[in-house]
Amino acid sequence: MIINLVGTRIRAIRGERNLTQQQLAALAHVSRATLATIEKDDANPSLAVVHKIACALKVSIDELVVENHQRIRLLKQKDMRKIESNDHIYYSTEVSAANNHHFLQNVFSIKANSCYQGKPHPPGSEEYLHILEGEVILEAGGEKIHLLTGDSASFGGNIHHSYSNPTTKDSRGVVTIIEPK
Repeated sequence: MIINLVGTRIRAIRGERNLTQQQLAALAHVSRATLATIEKDDANPSLAVVHKIACALKVSIDELVVENHQRIRLLKQKDMRKIESNDHIYYSTEVSAANNHHFLQNVFSIKANSCYQGKPHPPGSEEYLHILEGEVILEAGGEKIHLLTGDSASFGGNIHHSYSNPTTKDSRGVVTIIEPK
């Protein structure tokens, strides 16, 4: 229940910072009685009041409403989506959370002397490419750039683009796609 967590977290952070209820209430521009009621879990504070208190404590609202064990989300390798091009030259593993539709991150490999045609994303998308190992020639919107190990590039993700590996060894990289909400 959020109410219990908010009061408990506020009380704990206030205690860590050696603030009295009166001091925190003044910083948050709320009455001491309101703060005391929230800390005792006798209130259902509005989001506006929780925001004021979070700002006064210089923490995010999440820090007041999300339990510690929920802050880190683990994605097991066995649950990661695997992608392979029809011609078997491009392999990708989606390492971002599957339910996040606006942020996609894939670790990929592209076979030697091969080219993979990327798929355009919705207008307003951004794509970021980072080469972990090998070389990749990025072609985006008619422009070409040669990337070596450690290099990165970014471009509008809604344009036609391709990744080519001009070497005799497989290349690996990370591609991050941010789509508009």
